[in-house]
Amino acid sequence: MIIMRATLLFFILIANLAATSQEIIYSVPHREDNVDINFEIIGKVSGNFMVFKNSGNRHTLQVFNNNMVELRNDRLNFLSDRTLQVNFIAYPDFFYMIYQTQKGNILFCYYAQFNGAGEKMGDPVLLDTTKVGVFSENKIYSTAYSEDKNYILISKSRTDNNEVSYVTKRYSRTMQLIDSAKQIFRYNRRHDTYTDLQIDNKGTIIFAKEKMKGAREMINEASLITLPLGASQTLFTALNLNEKYIDELKIKIDNLNQDYILNSLYFTRISGNVEGLYSARLNDQLTETKASFIPFPDSVRAKFSNARYRSAFDDMFLRNMFLKKDGSFLVIGEDFSSQTSGSRWDRWDYMYGSPYPYDYYWYRPGYYNYYSPYRNYSRNVNTHFMYDNILIMDIDSNLLPRWTKLIFKNQSDDNNDSYLSYSTLNTGTEILFLFIEKGKNTQVVTCQGLSPDGSINRYATLKSREKGFQFMPRLAKQTGLKEIVMPVVYRSMISFAKVDFSKPAN
Repeated sequence: MIIMRATLLFFILIANLAATSQEIIYSVPHREDNVDINFEIIGKVSGNFMVFKNSGNRHTLQVFNNNMVELRNDRLNFLSDRTLQVNFIAYPDFFYMIYQTQKGNILFCYYAQFNGAGEKMGDPVLLDTTKVGVFSENKIYSTAYSEDKNYILISKSRTDNNEVSYVTKRYSRTMQLIDSAKQIFRYNRRHDTYTDLQIDNKGTIIFAKEKMKGAREMINEASLITLPLGASQTLFTALNLNEKYIDELKIKIDNLNQDYILNSLYFTRISGNVEGLYSARLNDQLTETKASFIPFPDSVRAKFSNARYRSAFDDMFLRNMFLKKDGSFLVIGEDFSSQTSGSRWDRWDYMYGSPYPYDYYWYRPGYYNYYSPYRNYSRNVNTHFMYDNILIMDIDSNLLPRWTKLIFKNQSDDNNDSYLSYSTLNTGTEILFLFIEKGKNTQVVTCQGLSPDGSINRYATLKSREKGFQFMPRLAKQTGLKEIVMPVVYRSMISFAKVDFSKPAN
């Protein structure tokens, strides 16, 4: 009997390893693509992988086939050296590039279309222009799109005295203008923030207004703002915070169940400790609202931070949210903090939530820019980054917790966090978490899988026979059911690796 059990355990272990074995194929790096470039993994189009790169005034589109063989590496000469912002929307056989550029005191917003071979289809098309002052904010355009990509939203926001104005233009997937609207709201720089605009599969624009008593304080009032397709006025729906305080709101559109889900961390007093998760669910007609304040369990609090109990979650940021068909969802948070030249920074030093210029983790379709892996931190200032444990909560459709799990990790580095944090791969049957463990070689990536019942399985590490490739898991992008493209550094040059988890290791 003992032999049979041992044999069964052996075959189960082998099956798990086989289920997560992987094939890794690297692209050949270019000498000019050093670690100072900006890049964006656009996605997979017509079976080819698209990557946008920028270095100074040089903008390049790189195309790889399914075996990561380079098909083209073309300079995009139509982009000027005053190109301020670039966004991408990828479809199965083409993609859009929406970009903002400046000439004198005029801002221009264009779009260009590319086919699956990376060839530009026609000339760029002008979408909007704006005149700005010498000292005015010049990155004023944002891009979002619906989950089914049938609606594309180009928005322009500007602040003036005590007002903020939004000009929104909704387009079809063929970039035909559907409607245009302008909304003006009251705005106090010290008290008010507005979240990024999103758009659902019905064409409704969604965002939120957050109100604080003062700068660097917590949110004590919040409202969901919606602008349905064809409507002339926005609708404000106040959220009941039950005399509690919250951090920045994260909005997720559940198109399948026609709901809007909002999540945040909550506090019971000003400058207090993080107590738990605030969740709210509103149907898209705004006729039904549910809200819940879910305290983090004491057992989890004790494990999440070894040295702290009451303040265990004070450095946690909400990173991801995964929706389920039955209306339930997963919320994922990560412990993050940094220390600069002896001064420790935490969430209170990041006045408006996330310390990044955009959110790497929280899925906001279309709202991202290209990323520089080695950001230009001051040479005279030492910054120590710390990315630690991951918390996962399963919340049912009634906003009640079903289980809470932890993935333990301890990561830190000085002046460079490119190899820290994690990425996820949703295979449909489980969610894989990929990260580099502290003290481990950056050529080896840990892989842990989360099953629907909350069990966590540790799988074989992600590594290859080739030496010298350093993985950057956080910046990976899922391009297939069991496929990701991950940036890597090889001899101080940026390259890209396709990782296929459905194939045996090479």
